[in-house]
Order: sequence, then structure tokens, then C-alpha cells
Amino acid sequence: MTKAVLGLAAYSPLMADTTPARAPERPDFDSLAGDYARFRTSYSDELFDSIIRYAGTAPGGRVLDLACGTGLGMTAYLRRGFEVVGVDIASVMMEQAKASLPPGSLATFVEGSAEQLPLSDASFDLVSCAQAFHWFEPRAAFAECARVLRPGGAIAIFWKHAARTDPFTQACEGIIREWLGDAAAVRSRDHADEHEAGWPVFWEFAAAQGEPAGAKPFVHARKLLVEFELARSASEFVGYQRSREKIRKVLGSKRVAFLEELEKRLAAIAPQDTRVTQRQIQYVFLARRA
Repeated sequence: MTKAVLGLAAYSPLMADTTPARAPERPDFDSLAGDYARFRTSYSDELFDSIIRYAGTAPGGRVLDLACGTGLGMTAYLRRGFEVVGVDIASVMMEQAKASLPPGSLATFVEGSAEQLPLSDASFDLVSCAQAFHWFEPRAAFAECARVLRPGGAIAIFWKHAARTDPFTQACEGIIREWLGDAAAVRSRDHADEHEAGWPVFWEFAAAQGEPAGAKPFVHARKLLVEFELARSASEFVGYQRSREKIRKVLGSKRVAFLEELEKRLAAIAPQDTRVTQRQIQYVFLARRA
């Protein structure tokens, strides 16, 4: 069940800080591909419809699915009649995406990085990036997105996370806090904080609604929030945590023991794979190519 849009408003660049951007360490995504394909879930229809309304892109338009992974975002655009090009550094994940698509899908795949896209200038109507921009060097990635978008094209970069009040999420963070402390529990979270994901850099490239564009390649920047509800069993939630690079990075050698402990604690919350409804918060940053 999708709930109403929470907000569509200019996001002030005055909130940005001046922390230098740097490229995060790139993990081995391919080793997570099996769990990723099985346990990751997509986004709400309302989110994709909102992106398309903002972009003004008609069916048949070209969409770049940046860091396409196993194709969760790609399938949403294909169902709406768009031609989609998926780019990722993880070849095994892209193979998972290919295998999930029906024959004749208007999808192609290119191995490459966000910082050096192997794609032509001004060749896309929409660049879409789901749950991945925090892995890029943001300045290089924004510059490449601007290069491959046609004038007037749109960029949509988005994440989702469960509400902090969710009992599964609380159990997960509680174990990490007990074992490794508060700082590790915060580091284990999904990217709920756009500053953590490099968002101050966005305002070097995008002007909010009503601001003079100057030399910025993106204009009419917006932040959109949409909530929806997702039903998961305890075993599905454990599988999701197993698919997360952040969990692997934060827990290190304790990861297997953590997943076993999480499974035990969740059994008390949702015995015999009872499904629990989680409130998911999706947020998307939107801008248009000048």
C-alpha cells in the first residue's frame, strides 16, 4: 500500500556543507548478487510515476538505469514502455537482471562506472539511480550524468529505508549496538541521511526552483518523499541484511554470527515466518538538465 506523497519542495542549498567529496571504497557487489536478486525489493509505483511526471518523459523515451544491479528499477521503467540501458560495474548482477527480463524487453546492458560512462553525449531523456549514488565519487558522477542527458532531460536519484520504529530494524540495530557500539549501529543503516550520501555536492551542480542557474548544469531541483508499506517475513529480512554490503563491512568477521543472532531474535517477533508490515520511506532528488 502506497501512502500519499509527503512533500515536493525545493531543497535549500544553504543546507549543504563544504566537506570534500571522495570516492567510497567499491565493494565486491558480484559476491552479493544471489542474495540481492532474491531478497531485495523494488520501490512503489507512486514513486516511479512521480519521477516520470516530473521528467515529462513519454513512453518510448530512453532511460539510463545507473548502477542497475539486478534490475529492480529497470523493470518499473520497462513496464511503462521506456527503452532502458542498464550500466553497472557488477557483471554478475547484470546477468541476474538479464535473466529476470521477459524476451523482447527494450533493455540493453553496458558494463561501466558512473564516473566514466561509456555512453554518448545527450543520448538519454532520464537518468535514474536507485540505492547506489553513495558508492560514487559524486562530482565525477554528476558531471557524467549531465553529459549523457539531453537538454531538458531529468535526473532522479533515490533511496528507501524502513522507519526506525520498525521492530525488525530495531532488532537489527540493537544487536550491532550491543556488540560494536552506537557508532557502528549508525554506520549499518541504509542511507537515510542525504549528507552521508554526498548530497552537499548536488548543490554544486543543481539550482533549486527560483534560483538563478548560473553555470550549473541542472535546474529546478526538488526533493520528494513517498511512503509505502512492505510486508516481510523474518527470514526475508535476514536475507535482505545478508545482501547488504554495509552489514558485511561493519560486522566483518562477526557477520555470520550476527545473522544467526538476528534470526533468533526475529523469531520471537514473527514466529513461523509471519509477515510483518514495515513502513518504508522513499526519498528522491530530482533535477532537470539545463
